[in-house]
Amino acid sequence: MLILLPVATGCSLLPSSGTTGFPTPAGDAPLDSLAWTGSDTTELVAIPPDEPPQYAGIVDDGKPSSLTDLETLFQAALAKVGADSMAAAQDDLMALREQFRIFEPAQEDSCTVQRLESLRRRCDLLRAIIVEEEAFAGESCAADLMLAEGYRHLNPQFPDSLVPATGPAMPGIMADLLKWDNPRVDKWLDYFTGRGRRTFTLWLQRKQEVGGLLESILEREGLPPQLVYLAMIESGFSPAARSVVNAVGPWQFMAPTARAQGLRINWWVDEREDYELSTVAAARYLRFLHDTFGDWSLVLAAYNSGENLVLRKISQRANDNYWDLNLPAQTADFVPKFIAAARIGQDPDAYGFAVGEGSALAYDTITVDQPTGLDLVARCAGATTARLAALNPALLRGATPPDLGPYPVHVPAGKGKTTTRALAKVPAAKRLTWTKHKVRRGETLSGIAAHYGCRVSDLARVNHMHDIQLIRPGDQLLIPMPRELDRLARSRAAEKGHYVPPAGYKRVAYTVRRGDTLGGIARKLHVSVTHLRKVNNIHHTSLIHPGDRLFAYRPAR
Repeated sequence: MLILLPVATGCSLLPSSGTTGFPTPAGDAPLDSLAWTGSDTTELVAIPPDEPPQYAGIVDDGKPSSLTDLETLFQAALAKVGADSMAAAQDDLMALREQFRIFEPAQEDSCTVQRLESLRRRCDLLRAIIVEEEAFAGESCAADLMLAEGYRHLNPQFPDSLVPATGPAMPGIMADLLKWDNPRVDKWLDYFTGRGRRTFTLWLQRKQEVGGLLESILEREGLPPQLVYLAMIESGFSPAARSVVNAVGPWQFMAPTARAQGLRINWWVDEREDYELSTVAAARYLRFLHDTFGDWSLVLAAYNSGENLVLRKISQRANDNYWDLNLPAQTADFVPKFIAAARIGQDPDAYGFAVGEGSALAYDTITVDQPTGLDLVARCAGATTARLAALNPALLRGATPPDLGPYPVHVPAGKGKTTTRALAKVPAAKRLTWTKHKVRRGETLSGIAAHYGCRVSDLARVNHMHDIQLIRPGDQLLIPMPRELDRLARSRAAEKGHYVPPAGYKRVAYTVRRGDTLGGIARKLHVSVTHLRKVNNIHHTSLIHPGDRLFAYRPAR
């Protein structure tokens, strides 16, 4: 019988030469009486066949005298794993566990404690290797159950991040999250494929349009592209989405977090609504969260509720497993919702979703160096103002901001160079309509701001006012407005009896039915009766007849 007894004199782990991993013994000693030391210097020790093998360094009473004795036992188990002797290696590890229990170090210094903890971790890893080897040595279909049972018996402190995802290899976030099967995930799968099917179909259609852009930005920023489903469940990919707590845009940023990630928010712009800028900001924030937590489930939970809350819950539970934390209901549902959305999104057909071909969002980006109305940019690009507004949802006033310097503007794909050349020919004075307001007695800056639909702080900044109380009758205030919002033009049109809608509004039509009233139609169209009268020139009567066509104007978004 060949007894292989490693006696460690160095830090080497496994031999690297030969097909079996063991050196060829030298000399005339019979093979069944030799033991290989496994150290850096090969040494063959003769052991009488009739005597049971003794672990080197263990005294007669079986009690280890030093950490080196424990290391020797570990090296023995490690060598047997290399020789594919898993059962024997497991026996050594069991013996080592008993030695841990009775070991009494000569001195309790920090170095000894750290070495002992290191050895414990390596034992856990070696047991994990044995579990993996045994699980996949038989039928692969039974590997999942064998792995689950094997890991159940490991040290309870074994890191979750080292527990493997079985089955096909999965990158990054998929290995960390999408392996989970539990009732909380099933609940969302049932919802999205049931009562929420219509909504999820709309989300899939929007993903056809903007998903490629968002995924490319995430990959460019070094993040898993599957994080695109975070924007899906946050906003349905809508740039105009606004929550009850005023989180805005496809990534649903709160204003302080958005500003911390470099997004600008004021009366003129809200860059949370820009697909490209907000995705770059989201990538930065997600990378910060991953550096903090190192686990994607905790990253998503922190994205939903804030990193401080998640850190507090981890501290309270002394546990960093997302599934065990006592999180608020919305956050507890957030990760299962993400997993369900990602599973369906990656294979819609498997869940019965039929999504037609959609046109992917594409545009050129130009730099506009002067405050400019989108209507002018649209004419230079040969496009409609509505098209430019849809490509630039962050521009709240239909114009580039006057106080942020050169600003990026998206134009239809292929139109970048021609638009830039055409804009260069337009003088700065003609790029934006500036309305002047003469302050009258009794007026306040807040009243003037409300009249023009802006905020006091924006009006004060444009007019370089340090004290908003210091306005006097006769003062001239400058109020920048896009061409379509020029109040003078609208006033002149109104004097001629024509209704001129604000910029970005679209016309809707309604055919009068029997029994309809102006009030009922106004409610159906979500406008006021006054608006209906003004748009349709109905001033002195309320009589309407079946078949009449009435019109109203509503915001395009």
